Amino acid sequence: MAKYNKDNYEMVEDRLKKFWKDNSDGRISTEILHITQDGTCVTIKAEVFKQEEDARPVATGIAQETKGQGGFANADAWMENCETSAIGRALANWKYQGSNKARPSKEEMSKVVNKPADVKVEKPKMTSDKEDLKSLEKAKKDFAESITEKPSTNKADQMNMLIDGFELDKSVAQHYKREAFKKSGLSKDVESWTNDDMSAFLDLFEKEVEADKTDTDMIEDVFGEVKDLTRNCPECNKSEYIEDNREKKQTDPKFANIPSWTCSNYKEKDGCGWKAWGDTDCPKEWL
Repeated sequence: MAKYNKDNYEMVEDRLKKFWKDNSDGRISTEILHITQDGTCVTIKAEVFKQEEDARPVATGIAQETKGQGGFANADAWMENCETSAIGRALANWKYQGSNKARPSKEEMSKVVNKPADVKVEKPKMTSDKEDLKSLEKAKKDFAESITEKPSTNKADQMNMLIDGFELDKSVAQHYKREAFKKSGLSKDVESWTNDDMSAFLDLFEKEVEADKTDTDMIEDVFGEVKDLTRNCPECNKSEYIEDNREKKQTDPKFANIPSWTCSNYKEKDGCGWKAWGDTDCPKEWL
């Protein structure tokens, strides 16, 4: 195994200095995507924005840390360390990893090569004060519920909760998951995945999302803003049953009296029956 050389890796602090120097009006936001019920394992997502008012980040990063694992920092400050790693990954996913530096940050590598051979995590000691213990358990439960309504140990559920944090359309997220899985070489049995497997899959998922954003940005640079042309019914929000009858009305006299737009419920179609008789009755972005 190649010997770890800390000089080959950047501190997240160094990446941040470069970011703020280039993007004085930018911003970085973080959020907890998932935390175990006992609070010892946390997953955090970081988003990087070029401008403070931007709605869409230029890059994202996800990190996961477990108390007492991966180095001394995680003995007491695993959440803070997780946030730092997520920010470092987001910056690297954009352009702040250095031309001669490896992609992982120095913080990420240190937990791999500098961790003690056997780190023992002491379990909370039972106290004689039952009220204190009851309050502690309630605090843990309330904290977990504030992050996710149903804390789960099911790995497939955990992965889906993490992916939900990307706030993607479900069909788009499914596409990225399929592409990431094809490239992962992992077993179809998600429950057999290790933490490293889950991190590797999320890394591939992130890359699929970022690659798509890069393609969209390139198209927008050449052709202007890419607009979503999906027409969702104003009543039921379905798009697959919207029918544009304007050309039919103009070219065939027998259709002259039908609505210009419909959310069709004719025969086997499952629309709601919404109708619009003119251009002023439909959403203006459809025109």
